Amino acid sequence: CDEAASSVAASSIGVTHFLIPDGGFMLAAIDIHKAVFQAAVLDPQDGSLIESRFKNTRAGLVAWVEEQDGKLEAVAIEATTGWRWVARELQQRGIEVRLADAGPAAALQGTRKRPKNDRLDARWLVTLLARDMLPESWLAPEDIQRLRDKTRLRKALADDHTRWAQRLHAVLVHEGWPCSRGSLLTAAGRRWVAAIRLHPEARGQIDAMLTVMSTIAGQIERIDEQLRAIGKSDVRLRKLQKIFGIGPILAATILAEIGDARRFRRARQVVRVAGLDPVVRDSADSQRRGHLAKQGAPNLRWALVEAAQHACRKNSPDHELYLKQRGHAGANPATLTVARKIGKRAFHVLRELEAQPA
Repeated sequence: CDEAASSVAASSIGVTHFLIPDGGFMLAAIDIHKAVFQAAVLDPQDGSLIESRFKNTRAGLVAWVEEQDGKLEAVAIEATTGWRWVARELQQRGIEVRLADAGPAAALQGTRKRPKNDRLDARWLVTLLARDMLPESWLAPEDIQRLRDKTRLRKALADDHTRWAQRLHAVLVHEGWPCSRGSLLTAAGRRWVAAIRLHPEARGQIDAMLTVMSTIAGQIERIDEQLRAIGKSDVRLRKLQKIFGIGPILAATILAEIGDARRFRRARQVVRVAGLDPVVRDSADSQRRGHLAKQGAPNLRWALVEAAQHACRKNSPDHELYLKQRGHAGANPATLTVARKIGKRAFHVLRELEAQPA
């Protein structure tokens, strides 16, 4: 370590209540920053904390792990920018990684104003870990994390493509060429834009926008090809595609966001994770359902809603439900109702597959 380690008395943070692991193993927490790591290690011999600060590099992390002499049982880190490579390095050395949910972890300290710095953050994480109170985020396995990266990049590119189409539409309207925004997302629409007569300045703007849109569309197609190839070889994706409305891209997105379905006890938890559950205000004898919670995984919510758009087709298994809900509440609430059902079906498909023996 670059700086000498310092010990903290057990009584100062209540380590007398810690659940010390058996066999001399130690628990630790790392507060991650761009330049440095702040670590706190719980010593089971006397219940004290050994603190250290070192550079945010692989060499620094490996040196710190080696100093623990193979006694680290688990390390808590926050789900913040830069956690993934740290988790990989620790897991490769046989250390259990516990990914802390930063918001709930901080909330457990209460509302009383208190000092905050790197040392106190690391101490608090190891305190929660040792007391078995650490609020955790799910740590996705490497294959799911890589799939998640791919599907999230695709969604971000698609959103960028839509935004550029909106800018293009605005320029065309200003130049006296009104058209539908949806048509600008098609090849025929882009050919039409390339052929119309415009002022040279407007033409320069539009050509630049078309170039950007073409580049983005090419990257989306490249990712789509990769996802289709994965969809043919992965049994989970093949099963998900048997659900009406789900194709290879949506199947990959749903699997990437749900991951291991066994981490959920009930199907409605998937709906909650997607943020498709309505906000309920319940007081005494009155209950009112409001807007969507939208708390959770936005990409999962998008994929389920996209799949539900097909419920308006007569051959959809949810067509009758869609018509009933549309007549009662309108098209959007009807689509959301179907999206919830599709999310539950996806959960059951994945749960049944994971329950089968390998």
